Amino acid sequence: MTNSTSPSQSHEKRSVFGWLMAHRARIWGWLRIVIAAVLMIFVVELVSRDSDKLHDVNWSLIPLAWGLMLVSTVIKALRWGLLVRQSRMDVPFRRLLGTYLVGSFFSTVLPTSVGGDAVRAVDMASSTGRVADSTSSVLIERGFGLLAVIGSGSLFGLFLDNGKVPQAFILVIHGMFIAGIVGIIVLRQGWFMEPLARLMDRLKLGRFVDKVRSMHAALSGHLGRPAVLWQMLILSIVANTLTMGATYLVLTAVTDPIPVASFVPMIALTTTAELIPISIASLGVKESAYVFFLGLAGVGSAEAGMIALIMRVLTWGHALLGGIVFLSRSVRTRSNSKESQTQTS
Repeated sequence: MTNSTSPSQSHEKRSVFGWLMAHRARIWGWLRIVIAAVLMIFVVELVSRDSDKLHDVNWSLIPLAWGLMLVSTVIKALRWGLLVRQSRMDVPFRRLLGTYLVGSFFSTVLPTSVGGDAVRAVDMASSTGRVADSTSSVLIERGFGLLAVIGSGSLFGLFLDNGKVPQAFILVIHGMFIAGIVGIIVLRQGWFMEPLARLMDRLKLGRFVDKVRSMHAALSGHLGRPAVLWQMLILSIVANTLTMGATYLVLTAVTDPIPVASFVPMIALTTTAELIPISIASLGVKESAYVFFLGLAGVGSAEAGMIALIMRVLTWGHALLGGIVFLSRSVRTRSNSKESQTQTS
């Protein structure tokens, strides 16, 4: 039997594969834009299809919901500040809050899954000169926030009526919460450090071992004081309650309220779905998750879609504050740079 693939065809396949590999970042970026657009069109179509159900939206509750989101951000900045002070990094709370808002801004506009958290870590490192401690503080602060959301979903999921929500989804929440607790314990104890160092040496990546050890020291140090962790847990519960309260206000403004015990697990799953990096700033993914998970709790598709769109607009309004902070900082830095140049000359 002869080979049906000619040398020219093989070369063409290799060329196409090479082009795809060379431009994979650009292709993935455009693909994420397409996915975001398709999902958003889907949600908007659901809302417009049954728009007659949305005539009685109580818009007076929406500013209150936005206010709760803003207070939640202040609490999150306080939570972050616990780790910053523990590391003896001299950063005032005003700076931390501003950087948190800037992070929210970049989480909204950057086409990446890390977004604002990376911006926060870089800003903190540039202010303090301590890369490992800055990165560790951001990672742990974000992790505690996500764990609080998942933990609340796991707790409320225990009290759901059988058949109200598919058991598979509740088991997913329980599993994620347990995995988060185990992850904190592993990071604290550092059991993985030496095996990881040996593996990196075998892979001829020994030059990175010191950086990994430094990061591990920062992580275990931040996780080493139970009093700080308990304070972070309390602040996480407060921030989570405010954020979910804002979402529940929007739900109440749009449609008849559903039991809180059904609402919390669904929002926990929705928040988790935002982490899937297949679109820009979870655009479309978050909205589709609202429609799907709130639908399991008895909310109509049009109503869930409207809730999702309102929450997206509130998030943009929140990010706008971060954009203003970022712009003012940029203008101030440029002005100071010009003054320094003038004095030098």
